[in-house]
Amino acid sequence: MKNHKIIFRTSMIAAAMALASTQGYAAEQPLSEQVEALNQRIAQLEAQAAPSQFKNSEVSLYGSIRPTLSYLDDSTDETWDVRDALSRVGIKASTEFADGWRAIAQGEWSVDIANSGNFGKARQAYVAIASPYGQVGIGKQRPAQYSLIAEYVDIFNHGNSPYAYDHESPFFVDNFVTYKLVTGGFTWMAGAQFDGDKGDTGADFVNIGVGYDVGALHLGLGYVTQDSLENGQVNGDNQTLGGVVAYTFDNGLYLAASYQDKQYNFDNQVQHGDRSGSTLDTALAYPLSNEYKIKLGYFQFKDGIEDISSMDYDGFNTTLEWNPLANVRVHLEYLDKNYDNLNDDRAVTVGFRYDFNLNWKG
Repeated sequence: MKNHKIIFRTSMIAAAMALASTQGYAAEQPLSEQVEALNQRIAQLEAQAAPSQFKNSEVSLYGSIRPTLSYLDDSTDETWDVRDALSRVGIKASTEFADGWRAIAQGEWSVDIANSGNFGKARQAYVAIASPYGQVGIGKQRPAQYSLIAEYVDIFNHGNSPYAYDHESPFFVDNFVTYKLVTGGFTWMAGAQFDGDKGDTGADFVNIGVGYDVGALHLGLGYVTQDSLENGQVNGDNQTLGGVVAYTFDNGLYLAASYQDKQYNFDNQVQHGDRSGSTLDTALAYPLSNEYKIKLGYFQFKDGIEDISSMDYDGFNTTLEWNPLANVRVHLEYLDKNYDNLNDDRAVTVGFRYDFNLNWKG
C-alpha cells in the first residue's frame, strides 16, 4: 500500500506542476509560494480521489496444480495416460463493514491439466455475509454433506476420491443458498438449491448437517433430500443419511470412516423400482517421518440394483507421499477397483502437487 501512495502522490505532483505552468505560476510567483500552491493542489486532488476499497479487507489468490501420470489396466486394455487430480485456481476476498460483520466473495475454477490446460468449469462462485449470528451465502458452494462428512475421508491424490462417495454424492451445488453457524464446538449447516421450475417444491436439493469437534475427534452427520427427475419431470426423490468419525492419535496416526444410506423413491414405476443403496469410505494416514507418509483406504459402493446393470463395486488403494515442503507433494498410488458386473480397474499413478496462497491485507 505504501508504494501505491508514493506513485499516487508523484502523479499528483506532476499534474499540479503541469497546472501551475499553464497558469503562469512559475514566472510570476516566488519559489516558496509555488511550492505552497502545489501542496494545496495535491491536497485537493487527494481529497477528490476515490477512497480505497482495500480498507479493512483481505484478499487471497490461491491455487493447487496436480498433474498425474497413470498406468491403467481394466482387464481388456492397458494404457498410459496423463490425468489431473482436480487442479484449481481461485480468489477469495472479504471486507469488514461493521464490528463482527464481513462481506465475502469467492470464485474458484478447475484447470484442465489432463487436456489443453484451459480453465474449466467453476467449482465455487458465491457471495456471503458473515456475522456473529452465522454466515449466509448465495451461489455455487460446498454442501454440508461434503464439508462435514466426505472431506474427512477425502485425503487421497485422485480426482475420484472419496471413491464410494464420488459416484453420486454432491461436491458442489449451484443455485445454492446456505447458512452456517459455528458455536461451542458445533458446526451447523443448511442449504437449499433453488433452480427455477426444475423442482417439485421450489427447492430441488436440501441438505442439513451438524459437525462436532473436540480435541482430535470429529463427528459429522448429514441429511440430503433431492428431487429425482425423469424426462424433465419430477418422479419421486432421493434421500441420503450419512455420518463420519475421524480421529488423530498422538503419534500422528489418522483414522476416518464415512457411511451413507441412500433411498431411491419413485412416484411412478421405473425399471428398477424403489431401492436402497449405500457408500462406505475409510481412510488411514500415518507419518513415516517428517517428509514421508503412507495412506490406505477401503471403499464400497452399492446402488441397490439387483440385476446385471448394477454398478456395485468395492476396492482399496494405497499411497506413499513425499512432502519436501509443506506446499509440495509427490505421490505414488496403487488403486484396485472391483466391479460386480464390469471389468475391474487397476492403476498405478505418479503425481505431483504444488500449492500456493498469496495474501494481502488492508
